Amino acid sequence: MKKIIKAVLAFGLCLLLAVPVWADAQSGKQKPDYTTDYYMIVESKAGGIDIYSQPDFDSEKLNDELIPNGTALHIEGEVVDKDSNRTWGYTTYRGMNGYAPMDDCKPAESRQEAIDSELYIAGRDNVDYNADYDVKAYDESGSQHLYQGPGEKYGTVPGVREIQNGETLHITKDANMVDGSHWGATTVDGKEGWMDLDKTEENAKKNVETVDMIAESENGDKTTENNGVTPTPDAETTSTAELTTTPEPETTSTPTTEPTVTSEATPTVEPTTTPEATPTKEAEETLEPTATQIPTVTSELTEAAQSSSAAVKNSKEKDSMDIKPFLWIGLAAVVAVVLVLIYHKKKNK
Repeated sequence: MKKIIKAVLAFGLCLLLAVPVWADAQSGKQKPDYTTDYYMIVESKAGGIDIYSQPDFDSEKLNDELIPNGTALHIEGEVVDKDSNRTWGYTTYRGMNGYAPMDDCKPAESRQEAIDSELYIAGRDNVDYNADYDVKAYDESGSQHLYQGPGEKYGTVPGVREIQNGETLHITKDANMVDGSHWGATTVDGKEGWMDLDKTEENAKKNVETVDMIAESENGDKTTENNGVTPTPDAETTSTAELTTTPEPETTSTPTTEPTVTSEATPTVEPTTTPEATPTKEAEETLEPTATQIPTVTSELTEAAQSSSAAVKNSKEKDSMDIKPFLWIGLAAVVAVVLVLIYHKKKNK
């Protein structure tokens, strides 16, 4: 019995320990089993892979499009799924943190191999290895970092100060990456690295110019609309001019007053002598006597009915008066019989 109780308690403890882990996985709180720091290059037969919110294919998919082959992923942690014997890598892609299956990735031997892979898939038309121009740094925060590759995932160059706004930097490489970012290779304090070319004064000016162009185009559209509306007053004047001519039909309408002579047809008033048809009143007089005769008949009928009802009542009263003596006689006989019976009973006792 004790063994059974211990087994039940052990099973209950296992459930209690398993529930928090399952809840963390469902609520998005699951963390990697351990931290790592290496790069994997996507190499899939499907042409790319997806990134998920959890180390599970049934969890939410974070990317809209496949992460293309050749993309380098910085793996910051791992989760091993023993049931499927699959390893998931915790990484960041376009600002989204999630898990990528490692089955369709190959390890990069170095950071430089990962960089070369991404520059290769960007294409020759988007990468200039012989760039030679200067830019002035600009960031809303006032400064920015120098990175070890064309992306924040490569980490900052150690031992290098932050680049300040307004600082002039010479660009030796220029790359428009597949993810839409724009990076340039430069040197700060004798150390090479990559800076975000979207954080420059030149780019800020371009953004301002584009905003101005958009505003001007919108204003131009409004002015053209207004110009298109201004001719309408002319149309209004023309319409008013046309309306001014309308009084002419008024003169034409005056002949219509001539038909008003139809008032001469007022001789129809002569038929108004129809009041002479008042002889109809005689018909009304004939109706009156007939109406008076009907109530007289009804009164006679009512009187007859009342007399008949009174006769019926009188007959009933007479019948009742005739019946009452017999009732009293019957009652007296019954009482007498009862008394006789009582007397004989007492006498027999």
